[in-house]
Amino acid sequence: MIDRSRLFRLVTGAALGLAVLGFAAGSAWADAILVDGKWVPAPVARDAPVPGPDEEPSDEHIRESAPVQVDAGFDLVKNNRGLSKPAGVVKKIVSTDRLTNGAFAQAMNDAASSYFQEASDGFAAAAAELNGFGKQLALFYRVQMLANMGEPGAVLGAIDDLLAAFPKSYFFVDVQVIRAKVALSKGDTEGATKALEAVKTAPGMNARDALRAEWTRVYLTLELGRKYEDAGAAYRALVTAAEKAPDGQGEVTKQRALVGLGSCLVMTKKEAEAKPFFDKATESRNSDVLAGAYNGLGNVAVAEAKALREAGKLPEAKAKLEEAVLHFLRVSVKYKTEIDEPGAVLDSLGNLTKVFAALFEMSGNKDCEVADRCYKSYVELVGMMDAGPQKNSLVRDAKALDEKRKAAGCGK
Repeated sequence: MIDRSRLFRLVTGAALGLAVLGFAAGSAWADAILVDGKWVPAPVARDAPVPGPDEEPSDEHIRESAPVQVDAGFDLVKNNRGLSKPAGVVKKIVSTDRLTNGAFAQAMNDAASSYFQEASDGFAAAAAELNGFGKQLALFYRVQMLANMGEPGAVLGAIDDLLAAFPKSYFFVDVQVIRAKVALSKGDTEGATKALEAVKTAPGMNARDALRAEWTRVYLTLELGRKYEDAGAAYRALVTAAEKAPDGQGEVTKQRALVGLGSCLVMTKKEAEAKPFFDKATESRNSDVLAGAYNGLGNVAVAEAKALREAGKLPEAKAKLEEAVLHFLRVSVKYKTEIDEPGAVLDSLGNLTKVFAALFEMSGNKDCEVADRCYKSYVELVGMMDAGPQKNSLVRDAKALDEKRKAAGCGK
């Protein structure tokens, strides 16, 4: 497996999404909230399509909506039409200003094109012009752009700006997670823990975000710190706490804790015990949960293949390795751009190189398709990693594999 203890990524560009490209600045707009599986406000026209919980409101839907203003904090999300919900049950908020404000709209386009510096400047300009949720969202997106640029000092300054303007920001947990990762990138575990404790102890904090902060603490400081017994115990406690959260606010954290528990069992060579936790987690609709679950099932299949191979059951071992490939490919292809934490993708790519290499060897170094896929997996993985000893080791392994496949007449 990839040594993830060194691989902390601040945020991913996927958080912004690309849905903004379908809208034009200047369209009539209303703040919309996704809560209880429905978008509020709903379409006005009788024949208008009603967007589902996994869809964005259509332009037509928004044009028909009456102007709605949202006030969003980490305790409550309210609008000027009488809606008031605990923040932990609100899935998403769409701002008016990200399209009607010219600086915001341009910054969104720059972000979608990975022009992070221009986007950061644009979001700062938009925040200076705006009030309410649009200003809050612009300040948060600025944090993300600076994080994508790998500017820890600037990121922390941008977080301070956001929380100075909105002390109870709806994005409080998101920026505290980023703070924790910045601290860990400097080896400051105490600072990371302090950042996450600030979420759990904030007066009025919603249950969903408090549980997410605890999951992040366990994942970053215990699981990635290779303290698997401690992490496993903490994940079990987190499952219990999540089950007690009101209104289903703990469901995603519970699923992520199940994956974490399974991962810790795999790392301590207890794959058979881990499998039921991964199987249960595949019932989720959350991409991070699903990526972790299928990566875990791939690891279990690899362990089963090893046992079969040692027992001399080569056809059965090969079938298990092929099963593992499907699990790892699901993660590295389907979920690569959809998740917040990159660990499962890195693991899956690392494991793919090993599984493909084993299948190539089992073919008598004759299966060129497998060899080529192995090499491509190496290339993709190396491209995702920071410079250092582990990256250098992977480059050497990739070169050794390349020599073998060329000797077999592959890779032409």
